[in-house]
Amino acid sequence: MKAKTFGVLVLLLGGLLGSGAAALPGWGNLMQEHGSTLLVPLESLRQDPVREAVQDEGRDRRPVLLVPGWLGRLPELSALRERFLRDGWAEWEVLALEFVDPVGSNLEHARELEDALQHLLSQTGAREVDVVAHSMGGLAVWLLLQEKGDLLPIRRVVFLGSPLQGTVVAHLAWGEGGREMRPGSEFLDRLQTGGQPQNWVEALTIRTPLDLNVVPGHGATLPGLGDRLVCCPTHQGLLDHEETYRVARSFLERGR
Repeated sequence: MKAKTFGVLVLLLGGLLGSGAAALPGWGNLMQEHGSTLLVPLESLRQDPVREAVQDEGRDRRPVLLVPGWLGRLPELSALRERFLRDGWAEWEVLALEFVDPVGSNLEHARELEDALQHLLSQTGAREVDVVAHSMGGLAVWLLLQEKGDLLPIRRVVFLGSPLQGTVVAHLAWGEGGREMRPGSEFLDRLQTGGQPQNWVEALTIRTPLDLNVVPGHGATLPGLGDRLVCCPTHQGLLDHEETYRVARSFLERGR
């Protein structure tokens, strides 16, 4: 069953390490699209996305895509989602995607991301979105940018603790996704030679000195890409940290 209405879309790219899924207050059915789980708030079924999109044209806000990364689950995204709601995004403007295989390959995750983008944009009438990517989810976004480039309806991307240059901790992670995050992997070599994210979108990395999941710490950065160091959440804590959120929101709304 497909979701019927969407406005602005926020999609969180989840953590390198996650926990089991659980019900979130105020959310409706889990809609299935191409095997992925789209979390749809009940309020989204009572909004007129076309009308609301027109009302929002005066704001420099876009749909924001939030998708879990390695072992990421929907409940881990709730705190960040609540901050967007607090600052003016409506219930129906904030959605989340859960991958079919949360430890699977970024190649498959990129396909699911593309399907979610096209399906949800067709429902909202929006022309482009912003993306907040936590941890491994950022690799799927980067891969999709390399494959589709300017054809993708993405304006800005925030990478939260994403192992863009790999992490030695991935040697402890299982699944194809874990293998792809290892420094020197064939997958990472492909990304490094395929073009930087800023070739197609405005992008920013945000990281923390207490990140024990992306080691060494510079693995969460890329040469030439804007970078902000925030103090001092953990890797997973980036999803529930006020300063991190403020930096991300400012970049999405103002490009800085």
